[in-house]
Amino acid sequence: MDAVHWVRTRQEERELTYWLSIVSYDHRDHSFNNRIYLLYLIVFFSVWIFITLTFLASGGAVFLRLLNPEDPARAAIFLEVLLLGVWSVFALWQSVKRSPVVFSEQDATLICQMPLSHRQVTMRWFFMPWLKSAIPFWLVAITIGFSLAEIAMPGTMGASRLPEYAGYGIRAWIAILPVQLALFSLQWIVGVYRLQKDLERRWLVWPVLTTAIVFLAFLLFFTFGASVPFSLPWNSIAEAILFPLQSGFGHGDLFVSLLSSGLFAVVLLGILFWISDTFSLSRAAQETQEMEVLNSALRFGFTSYAENLQTQQRLGMSRAPSRLPVSAGAGMLIWKDILQSQRSFRLSALSTWFIIFGIMSGLSLLPDLSSRAVAIAVWVIMIGKVSVIRIRSDLSCWSLVRQLPIAHKKFLLFELGSAYLLSVIISLTGLAVSSIISRTPIDGLAALVPGIIAGVAGMAIFDVTRRSRSSLLLNGVVPQVGAGGILLGLIFAAVPIFIDTFLSGMIGLFLAFSSSLLLGIIAFNLAVHFYHNIDLS
Repeated sequence: MDAVHWVRTRQEERELTYWLSIVSYDHRDHSFNNRIYLLYLIVFFSVWIFITLTFLASGGAVFLRLLNPEDPARAAIFLEVLLLGVWSVFALWQSVKRSPVVFSEQDATLICQMPLSHRQVTMRWFFMPWLKSAIPFWLVAITIGFSLAEIAMPGTMGASRLPEYAGYGIRAWIAILPVQLALFSLQWIVGVYRLQKDLERRWLVWPVLTTAIVFLAFLLFFTFGASVPFSLPWNSIAEAILFPLQSGFGHGDLFVSLLSSGLFAVVLLGILFWISDTFSLSRAAQETQEMEVLNSALRFGFTSYAENLQTQQRLGMSRAPSRLPVSAGAGMLIWKDILQSQRSFRLSALSTWFIIFGIMSGLSLLPDLSSRAVAIAVWVIMIGKVSVIRIRSDLSCWSLVRQLPIAHKKFLLFELGSAYLLSVIISLTGLAVSSIISRTPIDGLAALVPGIIAGVAGMAIFDVTRRSRSSLLLNGVVPQVGAGGILLGLIFAAVPIFIDTFLSGMIGLFLAFSSSLLLGIIAFNLAVHFYHNIDLS
C-alpha cells in the first residue's frame, strides 16, 4: 500500500504543480527568495479573494432582500439548500452512471489488478476529488455570509468592523464544511455500492434520483415557506436537517451543529469504508479511463482533442442515421446545427446561457456604473464564447467543410445564426426580467443588444479565423478565442454603450443604435475576409 500511496501522491503533486505553474511558482525550489514569493502569493490571493467576495456580497445582499425582505437569513439558507441540492442530485446521477473513483490507464494496469485492499485504495482516492468539489461551496458560503453582513451591518465599514464582518463569512464556511463532506460521501457510497465484484446495480438510478429530488423539493418548500402543511413531525424533521446550515447564519448553536453534522459525515465515511471492501476497481477503471484522458487534455490545453473525444463518447456506435428535412444549399447548415446540438447536448452547456441570462436579469440591481461595466464585460466574454462553438467544431473537420459548395459569407452567416438569435433572445429576456424586478425601463440598452451581440460574435469569429492555419486544421487543431478577440469585442460593445450613456435623448439613442449595427457589419465582414484567406496561410 505504500507504493500506491507514493503513486497517488505523485499524481496529486502533478496536479498541484499545474496550478502553481500558472503563477510561476516552483514547489521544488527551496530557496529563501522562493519562500518569500510563496508568502507573497498567499497574502496577495487572500486579499484578492476577500475583496472579490465582498464585491459580490453587495449584489448578494440585494438578492437576499428580494427573496425574503423580512428574514434575509432564511433566504440565505434557501439559497444554500438550493445549490447543495441541485449539485447533489446531479452528482448522484453521475455516480449511478459512472464510477466516482476515477482511475487513469496506468492505474488500471498498476493498481486495479493488484491484490490490494480495496478499502484503502478507495479512501486514498477520496481526498483530492472532495477538496476540488468543496472549494466552490466554501466560497459561495463565505459570500452569502458577507451578504448577510452587508444587511446586518449598515453604515460605513471601517477597519475596526472588519473582524465582525469577516466573522459572518467564517461562520457560514465552518457550518458548511461537514455538510458538504457528508453529501460528497453519500455520492461515493452510491457509486461504490453500484459497482461490486459480482454485481452491477444499474437499477439504483431511479430510486436514488427520485428520492433525492423529492427530498430536495421538501426542503426547499419548507425553507422558502413558513412550514410544511402536512404534520408537525415533518416540520421537526426539516428543522433538524437544516439546523447545521441555520447555525452558519446565526440561527442556532454552531458548536452543537458542528458536532451533529460532523458525526453524520463520519458515519457516512465509515459506511463508504465498509462497503468499498467489495468494490470492483477494474470496472471502475473501465468506466473512467477515458474521463481521465479527457481531464488531462483539458488541463494541458488540448481543447480541440478533448471536444472531439467528448463528442465521440456521446455519439457511440449505436446511433441510427437521422432523417432530417434538409434543403439544398446553405439551408442544410441549420439542420446540421440542430443535429449536432441534439447529439452533443450536455447539462454543463446550459451554464453559459444561464450566466448570460443572470447577468442581464441582475444588471439593474447593481449599485453603480463600475459594477455594471464589470457585469457587461463578463457578458461580452460569454457571448464570444458561445458564438464560436459551432464554427470551431466545423473547422476541426476542415477537409470536409472547405469542400462544401457554399459561399463563405453564407457559410459564416448560417454558422453564426443560431447562436446569435439565441443570444439576443436570452439577453433581451434577462433585461425584461431586470426591468420587472427593478421597475425601471431598459429600452435604450435593449435596442443596442442585437448590434452589440453581432459585433462581439463577429470579433470572436474573426479572432478564431485570423489565427487558424490550414495545416493545423487538417489535424483538428482549432484556436480558441484569444485575448485580442475578447478585447476587440469589449471595444465594439463599449462604443455604442458609451454613446448612449453620455448623449441623452433620441439623437443619442439613434447614434448608439446605428454605431452598434455598423460595428456588427464590420466585424462580420472581417470574419468573412479572414475565413476566405485560411488556405493562403
